[in-house]
Amino acid sequence: MANRLRGCAALLACATGVAPPAAHAADKDGNYAVWGVGAKSCYHFLQAAGTPEAQAFRSYVMGYLTAYDALTEDTYSIGAGKDLDEVMVWLTEYCSKKQIHSFEQGLAEFTVEQHPQRSRHPPFRFGR
Repeated sequence: MANRLRGCAALLACATGVAPPAAHAADKDGNYAVWGVGAKSCYHFLQAAGTPEAQAFRSYVMGYLTAYDALTEDTYSIGAGKDLDEVMVWLTEYCSKKQIHSFEQGLAEFTVEQHPQRSRHPPFRFGR
């Protein structure tokens, strides 16, 4: 598990050119605790579809992405215009291919893929 987490943090750092937020808060070896449904497998996420537990995964995603936005330099929104349903579709496709991965690992992969397209500023609004 420790090697997987280190590998995930290293992958994010290489893909984005910056150290991921989790690497700053992780232990000296790059490990960090994953709480809640993020620690469950992608298989478990897929099995939860249509059940009350599915809302726990949606809530986890919102918290994870909010933390990413708050802690990642030069990032307003990692989702870059995607709504929660679109992110959940991305995760469903990812988890369908990689069922033994943790749900959190899927989210980390999402941030790696989305980082180049992230929104760096809030959308412009008239009257501000």
